[in-house]
Amino acid sequence: MTWLAELRTAALVGTGRHDAPKPPDELGFRAPEGLPREESLLDQAAMADVATRTSRTAAAAPSSGLVSPAPADTEPQASGEAARLLELLLTQPPVGLELRTQLVVDWLQFAEETRRRVPHRLLPALLLVAETKSAVFRRLEPAIGTRGRWLKELKSPSSQEAAAEWSELGSADAAVELDRLRGLDPAAAREQLLAHWTSLSARERAGNLALFAGNVHDDDEALLEQALDDKAKSVRDVALRLLDQLPGSARAARMAARLVPLLHVKGLLNKRLDIDLPPDPDGAALRDGVPADPRRGEPDRLARLDAIISGAPLDVWTSVSGRNRAATAALVQGEPRILDVLIATAAARKDTEWARALLTVRTDRRLLVCLPAEEREHWLERHVRESGDDPLTLAPLLQDLPQPWSVSLAEAVLTVISGKDGGRLAASLAAVLPTALPPEANQRCRQLLERTDDDVARRRVLRDAVQYESFRQSLTEAFR
Repeated sequence: MTWLAELRTAALVGTGRHDAPKPPDELGFRAPEGLPREESLLDQAAMADVATRTSRTAAAAPSSGLVSPAPADTEPQASGEAARLLELLLTQPPVGLELRTQLVVDWLQFAEETRRRVPHRLLPALLLVAETKSAVFRRLEPAIGTRGRWLKELKSPSSQEAAAEWSELGSADAAVELDRLRGLDPAAAREQLLAHWTSLSARERAGNLALFAGNVHDDDEALLEQALDDKAKSVRDVALRLLDQLPGSARAARMAARLVPLLHVKGLLNKRLDIDLPPDPDGAALRDGVPADPRRGEPDRLARLDAIISGAPLDVWTSVSGRNRAATAALVQGEPRILDVLIATAAARKDTEWARALLTVRTDRRLLVCLPAEEREHWLERHVRESGDDPLTLAPLLQDLPQPWSVSLAEAVLTVISGKDGGRLAASLAAVLPTALPPEANQRCRQLLERTDDDVARRRVLRDAVQYESFRQSLTEAFR
C-alpha cells in the first residue's frame, strides 16, 4: 500500500484503529518525535496536499472552450445625465420595482431612438435585471450594443446545446422548444409533434398539444381529429378545447347538426328563442365531447348543451333566428348560462363581430379583448362615463388596455378615482395606472394629490403616477 493510500485509510477509520504511516524517505521529510497520532496524521495530510499539487503539470486549455474577445462597439455610449439615470434605476431605484422595470424599458427605448448604447460598466447590472423581467429582456436590443450582445451570448446555452435533438430533451425543455417553434413556424411545430407522437407519454402528448391553444390553425384539424381517438382522456380533452376554436372544422359541422334541431323561434310580434335540451349521446357524439351519462345520478343535460354550443359555429344562431348578431344576442339575454357559453366561445375564437354583438347585452372583459385597441378604448370610455357601475368592476376592463391611454379616457378614469369610492379603483389599478396615464394627465394627478385626502391607497397610486411621469420627463431631457 502506498503512502497516500495509507493516509486515506487512517483518515477514514481513525488513528485509533490505524496508525498514521511514516513519510517516504524520498520526500526528505521527517515528522517530529513524540507527536500524537492525530497531529502526525494532520501534518502528513498537509504535506500530501502540497506534494500532490506541486507535482501536477499544466495542461493546454481546449481550443473549443475559449471565448473570443468582444468586438468593438461602433455606436456612441449614453453619457452624462442619461447614464446617471440608468445607474440610479439599476442600483438605487427611487420608485417601486414595477415602475423601475417600466422606466428601464423607457430608457432603452430612448437609447434606441437616439442611437446610443448602454455604458459598458452598467451592462452586468442591466442583464441581471433582464433575467427576471421579460419586458426588459425584450427591449435590450439594440441599446446594449456589440459588447452587450457578446455578454448575453455568454449567459445563453451554447449553440451545440441549443441544437440538441428535440426527442433527447427533457419534458420541460422539449415543451419550451416546441412552444418557441410554434411561434416561428406553426406547421413545423405540428410536424415535429406528429413525428414523435407515439413515443411520448400521455402527459407529454397532452401538454405539448395544449401549446397550440394560442394560435390553433385549420391545418391542425387532422392532428386534433387523431387526438380525439387517443386512449388518454387528458389528450382527448385538450383536442376538444382546441377544436372548439375551429368553427370551420368537420367537428364544428357535426355539432351544428346537433344544435339546429334544439333551437326554435316562436312568437309573431315578440319573438323569443326556445332551446331544447339534447338527447342521450350516441357513440359519435361521445367522441365529439358530448358528456356521457354519469355512473350515478341524473345525466347533466345542460352540460351536454354547453358542449354542443361551444363546438358549433356561432352563425348557427343567426341562421335559426333570421336576425343579425346583435338582435340574436338580445333573444338569449334572459338565458344567463347560454349567454355565458356564447361569450366564452366568441372570446376563445377571437370573433370580433360576435364580440361586438354580445357586448350590447353584457359587458365582459373577455369580449373587450377581441376588439381592436382603439375601438376597445372608445367603448370603455363611454362605459366609464355612463355606466355608474361599482368602481371595482371597471378595474379588470381597464387593465388589459394598450398604454398609454387617450387623454379623454384618462380624464374619465381620474374622475371616477376622485369620487367617493374611487380609492378602491385606484388601489385595483395600482400596477397599471402610473404607466397608463398620458403626460397630459400629470397636472390633474398633482391637483388631486394637493387635496386633503385620508385615503392612503389613492394617494399612493397618484404619487406613483406623478413620480413616474417626472422621471420619464427627466429621461426625455437627458436624451435630447
